[in-house]
Amino acid sequence: MSGFNALVGLRIIGKEGEEFVVRLDVDERHHHDLGSVHGGIFLALADVAMARVAMSALENESVQTVELKANFLRPFTSGTIAARGRIVSLGRRLVYTEAHIKSGERLLTTASATMMRNGNGESMK
Repeated sequence: MSGFNALVGLRIIGKEGEEFVVRLDVDERHHHDLGSVHGGIFLALADVAMARVAMSALENESVQTVELKANFLRPFTSGTIAARGRIVSLGRRLVYTEAHIKSGERLLTTASATMMRNGNGESMK
């Protein structure tokens, strides 16, 4: 793994049934000034899980996020969190996805995204 995912510390787990799982071991570098995980970290984790589930359904055709929304339900400070992305709708040009981020069974964040299919067959690693 390289680039942004490595910088942040995201661990790409892979497909589990119809979902794609990405994990993060949270430490202080992920915190904002108030001491809990920054919302941008939750967004990045969800975005990667949703993009990966879309690409896996499209046989690794690349996608781009064109819209991303999140609901931050509770703060989190340390431990492991996991995003599980799933496809809601798969169209000819757009893919609509959702993700839940949890620590164990505790729901921390929900997210949704619209992804545009690039149609070029390029693989994203």
